[in-house]
Amino acid sequence: MNRQRGVILYGPPASGKDTVTRALSELDPAFGLFSRVKVGPGRSAGYRMGTPEQLQELRESGAVIYENARYDSTYVIDRLGMDAAFEAGVPVAHLGQVDGVRALLNRYPADWLTVLLWCPREATAGRSAGRGDADTPARLAAWDATQEDLDANPDFRFDLVIRTDTLPPNQAADRIRRALAQQDQRLLLVDFDDTLIDRLAAVTAWVAAYRADHGLGAAAEHRMLEAMSVRADLATFAQLRTELGLIESAYELWTRYSAELAAAVRPFPGALEALDTVRTAGWPVVIVTNGGAEVQRSKMRATGVAERVDAVCISEEVGARKPDRLIFETAAASVGRSLAQGGWMVGDNAELDVIGGREAGLRTVWISHGRPWPGGAEPDYIARDVLHALDYVRGGAR
Repeated sequence: MNRQRGVILYGPPASGKDTVTRALSELDPAFGLFSRVKVGPGRSAGYRMGTPEQLQELRESGAVIYENARYDSTYVIDRLGMDAAFEAGVPVAHLGQVDGVRALLNRYPADWLTVLLWCPREATAGRSAGRGDADTPARLAAWDATQEDLDANPDFRFDLVIRTDTLPPNQAADRIRRALAQQDQRLLLVDFDDTLIDRLAAVTAWVAAYRADHGLGAAAEHRMLEAMSVRADLATFAQLRTELGLIESAYELWTRYSAELAAAVRPFPGALEALDTVRTAGWPVVIVTNGGAEVQRSKMRATGVAERVDAVCISEEVGARKPDRLIFETAAASVGRSLAQGGWMVGDNAELDVIGGREAGLRTVWISHGRPWPGGAEPDYIARDVLHALDYVRGGAR
């Protein structure tokens, strides 16, 4: 998955966006300022000046990715301009609104590195006065608006945060360049059952309903749940049929279970949106799961997970089960990566996901669901749920 790479610099006025962009260009000429379209008074340096008529044409043609008004002017990030910027190299876009950052991430897919450049209010005041701005009060008002913007979007995490009042521009630029280069190492392998979807809840409900339909006792229900909690296939039902004297054939049981479970299973709250967030940030995402291909793919389609990932790697199709290294190698290769490039494995099973992932050379996150770590070599991180896990991977892999 080779996509174009770009940088988004967000910050209050006088936080150093222009200075850091120049430092980036000096480090590597491939970096260049994305010149927004500006319609209005004031300075023209660094902008593509336009007219109200041209602005309206951009709006009507659907070419506007994001626009905002500030200092009596309208500023536009347009699709044609961004296309040209990527053809020229690595664009550096300046934004002062989180909504603008989200719009660019969502409407112009690329491997974007989001950077928050920050400086205190007094630094903005001093820098603005020092460079002779005639509108310093307006810039301080914009600083206040930026702080309010961040406070209003506590869920948004920047890939990198740099204090420009303590870090020189050349060092800030070097950190940005290195962080952007590390994006090539981004790879998320994620388990499916009881990681993205609540399989156990669906299995428990299915067994309870089967018991009620067939008049089975509590002991039989307990045995079925015990056998099916981690893995349920044709062999599992053959064994249960023999042990419990079930009427249906193993094939009939398996067929009924597969269809009804796919219809009943649900993703954990927020899991689909979390996958979208990770992929929007430029991460290839691959499901790595043990199980039968037919039932697993049915569950993925029914829950909407299939549409939220780049590839799916199922043990029955690969011919290897977690924790075998081969299934992890196959998953990485499915999106044009290799395990040597690094990546993450996220899952709820300590042996299959954590130990298997570690032995494959991946960093690992274990989803505890409130359980204590069972012991042994620990994962890189323990998360309470998939939202916590994916948020950590996206923010902690820098």
